[in-house]
Amino acid sequence: MTVLTFLRRGRKDSPATPPVPPREVVVFSGGGSLGAAQVGAIQALFEAGIVPDAVVGCSVGAINAAFVAMDPTAERMMNLETVWRSMTRREVFPDGRFAVARRLATRSTYLYNPIGLRTLFEQCVPLHDLSQTAIPCHVVTTDLIGGTPTWFTSGNPVDVLAASACLPGLFPPVELDGRLYVDGGVSCPVPTQRALDLGAARVWVLNVSRDFHGWADRKMSALDVLLESFAISRSHLGRHSPVVAPGQQIVTLPSLAIGRHDMRDFSKTSRLIAMGREAGRAMVAEELRPKPKRQLEAVPAAPVGAAVAATS
Repeated sequence: MTVLTFLRRGRKDSPATPPVPPREVVVFSGGGSLGAAQVGAIQALFEAGIVPDAVVGCSVGAINAAFVAMDPTAERMMNLETVWRSMTRREVFPDGRFAVARRLATRSTYLYNPIGLRTLFEQCVPLHDLSQTAIPCHVVTTDLIGGTPTWFTSGNPVDVLAASACLPGLFPPVELDGRLYVDGGVSCPVPTQRALDLGAARVWVLNVSRDFHGWADRKMSALDVLLESFAISRSHLGRHSPVVAPGQQIVTLPSLAIGRHDMRDFSKTSRLIAMGREAGRAMVAEELRPKPKRQLEAVPAAPVGAAVAATS
């Protein structure tokens, strides 16, 4: 046996250093065009000096999360606002009525061509792999066959984001690793538990999916019914209580007084960003407000003489 072999056999591998759990994690829910409110909210966090160590996102929230994860700086958050202000319904849902009707007639699996969304993803997250972001980015999708949430932290960003934002019936399912995936909001619209499972000390939940207000008083198309039904399901799924370990806390964005809103409507982006920023500032102020310490009631000490007498 050579000396080198002996040294190799005698060497003990040093134990792997366990990864340090993230302290601050931001969760971005789904919500269609309501995702604009998350832009103002994340800006409020950066204003207060709160920088995430990791982000978790679903559907439109996954897009915001990936954008933030690339470069978590206040300047980048202003760029995110610029992106949202330039977004239009025509860009996200590019096809007209005739194209949609033709797909319905031919029993297509989708109504809208995802080319507009995919182009947007390429511009916002110009990376070869999702794992290349500056901070970890966790994106949830839904396995179309198994019906379970599936997480991605790596892979082609355009494909992963397209899968997470694939509204069933509106956009075609996305194939990843030989399986078909659709919108993460189908199974996990507010992925707070994922952030907690990462060991986060504090989880900031930017949930806009619960701010649902239907359109029951107007004439609705079949597509309207589909979208509103999905919004109702997403809203109820997002109310499940996560399991919080000792030492962890959840801080949730206050509910927004949005009123009736079509998740395909991008004409109210400026208003939503402003509302999200206001709600975000209120959330941060409440969380960082000094908490009064519990004071123990002072008990007067017994006179020395009385104590001596009591022991006599």
